[in-house]
Amino acid sequence: MRRTTPVGPPAPDAPLASLADLKADLGISDASQDARLALLLQDASSMALVYVGRPLIDRAWCDVIELGCEARQSDFVLGRYPVSAVTGLTIGATALDVDTVAALAINPEAGILYPPDDGSARCWMAARYVVTYRAGYTLDSVTADGTTVVRGTLPASIQRAVRLTAAALWHATGRDPLLKSESEQGVGSTSWDTSAAATGGMPQAAADILDAYRPAGVA
Repeated sequence: MRRTTPVGPPAPDAPLASLADLKADLGISDASQDARLALLLQDASSMALVYVGRPLIDRAWCDVIELGCEARQSDFVLGRYPVSAVTGLTIGATALDVDTVAALAINPEAGILYPPDDGSARCWMAARYVVTYRAGYTLDSVTADGTTVVRGTLPASIQRAVRLTAAALWHATGRDPLLKSESEQGVGSTSWDTSAAATGGMPQAAADILDAYRPAGVA
């Protein structure tokens, strides 16, 4: 059994794509629409997070893992990923020292933690484990003096999906986002896009990109 809880303050409520990139996509060169576009980016980011179904931005987490009597596992799958650092591990009442924790082998992208390589059987044995770690992608940031941009680790594909969604919201202003086509000739006809419900309102192209980041089993 595994229980995952956040530690400390939440990740910053920041958009998952840049305003400058969205404006470039839309061919907008002035700042007259910046406030509106920023709101659309925030909405698109929220939609992407709901669709993916897991946190994406870096923060601290704690997993409590219970292995019952005579249980043994070759690895632990942590509750959040990608893992950037394991910061602590307590087995029962014993906290591993900093060097041992730093030497633990992990598969960062999958969030897999392996037992210490101490010469004993390479398995996690029956016990209560408390793992603290950082997981998630980082966003672009600027150094304190404001002169240098530090590139984050958020994949470009996720940023692209968010921009596609924001652009769709921009173009859909004033019309029903589920409306595919209309005809005014004769009696008239209306066509509705029912696939949008399955994508959380995002364009299918954006959902297709984000499918790669959804946990296994999420449909």
